[in-house]
Amino acid sequence: MSEEVSIRLPGAADAKKLLALLARLQQESDTFSLVDADDPISAAQEADQLDQIRQSPRHLLLVASLDRQLLGVCSISPTPQGNVGELGIAVEKKYWRMGIGTALVDEALYWAETASELEAVGLIVQTRNVAAMKLYQKMGFERTNTPPEMVTDDDGEQVTAVEMVYPLGKE
Repeated sequence: MSEEVSIRLPGAADAKKLLALLARLQQESDTFSLVDADDPISAAQEADQLDQIRQSPRHLLLVASLDRQLLGVCSISPTPQGNVGELGIAVEKKYWRMGIGTALVDEALYWAETASELEAVGLIVQTRNVAAMKLYQKMGFERTNTPPEMVTDDDGEQVTAVEMVYPLGKE
């Protein structure tokens, strides 16, 4: 790829493109799911949410873009524990194995270390998603002692998933 992929915070002007990216990612993968997929929002509502996320010390949303096209997304959202953020990441399939996922996770962890109020970043990953598990391990995530659990994928199939955590070096 001769052009440069940028990792950045999305602005309100990205709302429509972000909704389109999320729809494409939802169709491409059965390991990526949106919590409110059955309750679509407008571009204006998405723009409002992007502004709120930008102002939050406990939320992060990053996009990977090539020129004006969005091709990946990474988020950290607070969990019920309050001091742990949940990482979510997805990259369009045609851009896999180009380092984009690594760059998104690296930037998200940097934000968590330096700008957030979080003490750790965690995630639940399907064990069949070997590439994602390798990425998380490479980035310093470790499996927790929590036993594997069954989760339902977008096709309604029960699959095994494990919890992983990245402790932040905050005191």
